[in-house]
Amino acid sequence: MIHKRDLSASLLLGFTHFLIDLTCHALLTYAMYHYADISLLWSVVLYNGLAFAFQLPIGAISDLLGSSRGFSALGCVLVALACLLPSSLAICLVAGIGNALFHVGGGRESLLLSGTRYTQIGLFVAPGALGVFFGPKIIGIIWLYRLALPGILFLLAAVFSLTANRCVSFTNDKPLPLSRGKKLVILLCMFLTVFLRAYMGTVTHYAVSGRFPFALVMALCVFLGKLSGGIMADRFGAFRFTLIAQTLGLALYLGSLLCPYLALPAALVFNTTMALTAFTLFRLLPQLAGAMFGVTTVALFLGSLPKMLRLETPFFNWWGLLLIGVMSTSLLLLGLHLAEGGTRYD
Repeated sequence: MIHKRDLSASLLLGFTHFLIDLTCHALLTYAMYHYADISLLWSVVLYNGLAFAFQLPIGAISDLLGSSRGFSALGCVLVALACLLPSSLAICLVAGIGNALFHVGGGRESLLLSGTRYTQIGLFVAPGALGVFFGPKIIGIIWLYRLALPGILFLLAAVFSLTANRCVSFTNDKPLPLSRGKKLVILLCMFLTVFLRAYMGTVTHYAVSGRFPFALVMALCVFLGKLSGGIMADRFGAFRFTLIAQTLGLALYLGSLLCPYLALPAALVFNTTMALTAFTLFRLLPQLAGAMFGVTTVALFLGSLPKMLRLETPFFNWWGLLLIGVMSTSLLLLGLHLAEGGTRYD
């Protein structure tokens, strides 16, 4: 059972995650349409490179310093300051680094709060999907993301700073008792799973994708998938849940080639893996929670890079989706099987 204090901390981090991504994506969308100091393509690559790939080195530093909420606070401050900048390049740099700092601080704290459960990390990560979706939709409300949201982020930064000493430092005293070789295999399995799932998201494209109702429901499905994955793994066991859910998800994705609306439940099911990969990596090296969280975001960035660079992909067909789906699911199941050979939490 999750302690009320830990649940409150996770909900606060999740809410702030929503606001961070909402602010960043509103600001970047506005900047890319109104400032011409950097191209649209490189704005996207630069921001995402800093916001995601940069989390690994920042995570390693947070582990070295033993700090979570200090990084969350600094991330909130930088994103708020980015709202005052007058160029796309400056916004990409400051907002990207701020986003990475907050993600590392919030992700690290959520993992340390997890103890032996998958649920906590999902509570933190899931709201970001809604922020990413709604951010570009509010660019017409300039006062909201130029004044109101920065003000709220400054207040949240103060809260994180004032409560930094109350933040949990380490709760998981049961790392996986496995050999270095097995731990390396598990790490590679989780990394490649995230990479392939992110790449699969760039491959799929449907005629209805640009329509608001479909896009909104898709964002909600991603949110619910990330939120429910940890809960379901704690309830039914990670390996058992993954085997059933991902087989169903793959069947739905293949069916989406005939009926695009099947991509909605497919996305929900496939996004349940987020909590599983992040928490399994944490169990490998719990003393490096920040760095392990960063490993997942580096994989996410690399898997999404082809879409950012507008590269054509040849895999949106029966055999392509089947190949990517089977490979990613097999890697995830292998990693979970090896992990459950250590300390079992199911």
